[in-house]
Amino acid sequence: MSAQTTVMPQISQFLWPAEETTSDGSRGRLNRLALMTAMMSVAFEKAGRLSRYSIEDGFEPVIMITGMLLMLPVVLIEKYSRIAVFVFCLLLIPTIYADWTTYANHSWLAVWTIPVALLFVRYWDAPLYADYIRITLGVVMLGAFAQKVLIGTYWDGSYIAYLSYYGSTTERLFQPLCSEATLMAPCGWHRFVGIFILGWQFVVGVLLLAGVRSTLFLVIEITFLLGAGLYADEMNFQVLNIALLCVAFRVGMSHRLFVILVALLFIDMHGIGNFIDHVFT
Repeated sequence: MSAQTTVMPQISQFLWPAEETTSDGSRGRLNRLALMTAMMSVAFEKAGRLSRYSIEDGFEPVIMITGMLLMLPVVLIEKYSRIAVFVFCLLLIPTIYADWTTYANHSWLAVWTIPVALLFVRYWDAPLYADYIRITLGVVMLGAFAQKVLIGTYWDGSYIAYLSYYGSTTERLFQPLCSEATLMAPCGWHRFVGIFILGWQFVVGVLLLAGVRSTLFLVIEITFLLGAGLYADEMNFQVLNIALLCVAFRVGMSHRLFVILVALLFIDMHGIGNFIDHVFT
């Protein structure tokens, strides 16, 4: 039996147990949980800044983060879900206004997707909202592919080589593949990793725009996103992507996957590299 007929279905059944999706009500609740998880990644990203908080900054940051966190469980309540999303977005506006010139790409992804839910009375049951997120993610993936191609440092492997020697703990994952002598002239393995990342983003972008919603595709993509988050020590962004994919594929966020992602968000607040260094050294 192939891996597709054995391993992947087992992973899929672990992440989305059949008993969780037996009714329309369950699917709606899981879709709200998926959007809540996307919002949680944003809240955790903002909360990480409180480590640099000073009383001179005023109470606005604390009020904003507290309000955002309080709105998260309300998103799960069908009657008040849109109101919670609305309040969450209102609390987010000041940071967008203040930092829009330096706003990170993944932060803009949240801005492009989460507030659009307010346009639908029942966003958790709206195929158009799911398709909008799917198309947006597809465009973003192709945009990321085009950006990397234009820069050229992925084609020749120089960026992977640089990270392998000067990156964080996890970014040095591919260092053993080549010697330090190849740092200025990347070896074949580092070029292969760079080209693989390019190919992955291009293929995923095309499949998303083509409307492919196979569960196998979703499981593989989640696996790659988790791997990318581990390598780049940037799991917060990948949690956002995974949560939005769960909405786009109309399967929602399963309880098991939710627990895994929340644990990763907490670890990410202190850095995956720091966590690995603490555990293994």
